[in-house]
Amino acid sequence: MAHGGYAKRRDSEPKQTAGSSRRSKVLRVEKKPKTVSIKNQMRSVERFLRKDLPPEVRESLVEKLEDLKKQQDAHARLAVERKIFFRNRKIKFFERRKIERSIRRLEKLQRTSSAHVGDVDIAEQLSKLKEDLEYVRFFPKNEKYVSLFTGAEDSEVIEKRGKMRQQIKANIIVAAASGKELEETGSEMMVFWTLVMMISLIKGVQAMKQTQMMN
Repeated sequence: MAHGGYAKRRDSEPKQTAGSSRRSKVLRVEKKPKTVSIKNQMRSVERFLRKDLPPEVRESLVEKLEDLKKQQDAHARLAVERKIFFRNRKIKFFERRKIERSIRRLEKLQRTSSAHVGDVDIAEQLSKLKEDLEYVRFFPKNEKYVSLFTGAEDSEVIEKRGKMRQQIKANIIVAAASGKELEETGSEMMVFWTLVMMISLIKGVQAMKQTQMMN
């Protein structure tokens, strides 16, 4: 009968015990290498340095500690820049769009104006808008962004904005004198992916050094 045949097939199948089931689960789990934080690596090196060590070993550990400190500083700087970037990017994005639209509108008006009436006024407005665009594009990424369109009556905001304009112009002059282009921080996605790549690079270096230590 069909029922009996099914029972025989079940009896013929190898039974899996609880122990073998647990072992198979254990085998399936792949252990990932534990990531040691920079802070913990520094503590470990500092503990070694408190011991009586041969000069060459001490020198090597001191170099390693300095390298770890540089990595820690880079991490801290990137964390600050990333925090400021995410806080600033929305404001900068809308301000840049507003300025660029105004520039396009005035340039079109300048081209289509037949009587050249008000050309001087248009040129002055364009010059001012291009300075504003320069402000948004090259605003230092490690500074809290000072909006161009808010705080018009606040003397502290006006003073801060004026100082930042001077700093940006000075940065552009220095970059031009050295034959380099100033980094454009107003290009939001460029800044974002640069930060991501730098963080990935630092993590890769850490993982490689950790592997070398384990070997």
